[in-house]
Amino acid sequence: MPLIKPYPNRKLYDMEAKKYVTLDEIALIVRQGQDVQVVDHESGDDLTNLTLSQIIFEQEKKKTGFLPRSILTSLIRTGGDTLDYL
Repeated sequence: MPLIKPYPNRKLYDMEAKKYVTLDEIALIVRQGQDVQVVDHESGDDLTNLTLSQIIFEQEKKKTGFLPRSILTSLIRTGGDTLDYL
């Protein structure tokens, strides 16, 4: 599982590939079936969910309708429990 560390300069570093990556590249890794873990470089806090949410947000900005509104609404209403069956 690739370990990604964000640095204060807002760059994301893939510790496994030993290179800086973009949110789009992380999205590609996930689409290829790999899980990723994003851990803050300084504090060690797990930022994976925040980063994946940011990827969805950026995709929504680029493409209207990346996710159907009903799924987004459902996620907010249930706090994510909707997708527990996956």
